Amino acid sequence: MSKDDTNHSEDLETPEETPEETPEETSVSLQQYEKMKDDYLRLAADSDNYKKRTEKEKSMSVVTSLSMIISSLLPLIDNFEIAINRKDSPDEIDALYKMAQAFLDTFNVKEVPGVGEPFNPAFHEAVEKSGDGVKELVGEVHRKGYEIDGRLLRPAMVKVHSE
Repeated sequence: MSKDDTNHSEDLETPEETPEETPEETSVSLQQYEKMKDDYLRLAADSDNYKKRTEKEKSMSVVTSLSMIISSLLPLIDNFEIAINRKDSPDEIDALYKMAQAFLDTFNVKEVPGVGEPFNPAFHEAVEKSGDGVKELVGEVHRKGYEIDGRLLRPAMVKVHSE
C-alpha cells in the first residue's frame, strides 16, 4: 500500500463526530408547544381565508364582466321588442328576439318585476306618477329592467299608480 492509500483508508474508518443531543436539549416546553400549535392553526386559518377571499373576488369579477357585456346588449333587446310590436314585423325578427332571450336565460338574467307589482326604487325608475294614494304600484312599464343573480343591471322605467 502506498502512503496515499493509507491516509484514505484512515479517513473511512474514523466515525463522524456528532455531538450527542440529550432529550433535555430537543424537548420543547408545554408552553412553547402550545404557542407553536396556536401559530400553526392561525396560519392555516389565514391561508384558508385567503383562498376563500380570492375565489369570491374571482367570481365577482366574472359577474362584473358578464354584467358589462349583457348591459351593452340590452338596447338591442329593446329594439327587438319595438320591432315585434309593429304589425308588419317579419318572422325573422321574432326568431332573433327568441334567440336573444335564450342567451339571457343562459346567464340567469331575469326581468325586473313589472305591472301590478309594488313600486321599489331599488328596481324601478319612476318617470311618471298618477294618483294620490299611499300604496304605490307599477302601472305601466316604459322600458324593462333586468337583473343577474340578484344584482341589478338596469332599472325598469315605469309609470307609478298610487292608490
